[in-house]
Amino acid sequence: MHFIKKTGIQLLLLILLASTASCAQETKSNATNLDAKEEESVESEAVNDPSGIEWVSLAEAQTQVKESNKMVLIFGYADWCPYCMQMRKETYTNENVRERLYKYFIPVQLDAESEEELVFNGETFKSWEFAQFVQLASFPTHYFINKDGEIIGAQPGFLPSDVFGPLLSYIGTEKFGEIGFEEYLKETENVVIEQ
Repeated sequence: MHFIKKTGIQLLLLILLASTASCAQETKSNATNLDAKEEESVESEAVNDPSGIEWVSLAEAQTQVKESNKMVLIFGYADWCPYCMQMRKETYTNENVRERLYKYFIPVQLDAESEEELVFNGETFKSWEFAQFVQLASFPTHYFINKDGEIIGAQPGFLPSDVFGPLLSYIGTEKFGEIGFEEYLKETENVVIEQ
């Protein structure tokens, strides 16, 4: 089932991905290049999440958004992914990111390889099944879900805080339906992306 809306947000996300040089994606095959010690460190750190974010279950988040004026943000990750850990350590710990995250979203994390069960729109999935359902193919990937349970966009790759913070506001204020991301950055953040 294809349920991602064809809105300006998808184009925005492609532009963002193409224009942000520091965005990076990692596949499991590339992750095998980590030496065993580094890989072990990444796995143990994922268990002890350094982000300090108060993650909730997907079912709980969907209940909370119906009672608030927020959306759901899903952080799709894998334990072995160094860019996922970098997001946890550098991006999610940024005060500007945290402020915007909690203002506009209910945060959920999705371990794409877990057997843990989750509920989305009343349907139960294993985490890895849900990852396949939303076509989670690179790590990290963020999914933005409205209060009706529709995925309105997805953004793959590592995002530094100076990009992720404004992106959260752009999606959270629903400006994505009105103006492009580059125009939004220029008008609200006084940032110009050089091509």
